Amino acid sequence: MFNSSKGRIVAIIVMAILVGGVQIACNNTPTTPSDPVSKVFTSSNDQGHTHTITIQRTEIETPPAGGISRQTSANGHTHTFTMTQAEMTNVKNGTSVTVTTSDSNGHSHTFTIQKWY
Repeated sequence: MFNSSKGRIVAIIVMAILVGGVQIACNNTPTTPSDPVSKVFTSSNDQGHTHTITIQRTEIETPPAGGISRQTSANGHTHTFTMTQAEMTNVKNGTSVTVTTSDSNGHSHTFTIQKWY
């Protein structure tokens, strides 16, 4: 089909561009592993342990009017993690937000939530 090595190189480059374009969603938003749909955040280490919570990307992109509330358990006790809509909007706009959990067993934990995508 191609009579020269230049033609073959051009064809290879075009194919690489086309194949690379498959990684882009219809709205041109990258959908790579570095752009996950959720993120697990780990709390501060208080009284020798941490807690985790998972936040969905859609919750940050379109924060619910009532914010979000999650239970996080470790070492036989549970804390409540709550973020307001305003805090979630701040994260969406690129500001890191520190959230303190409810008190349980005489202590609380802090989470630093930041935009990951």
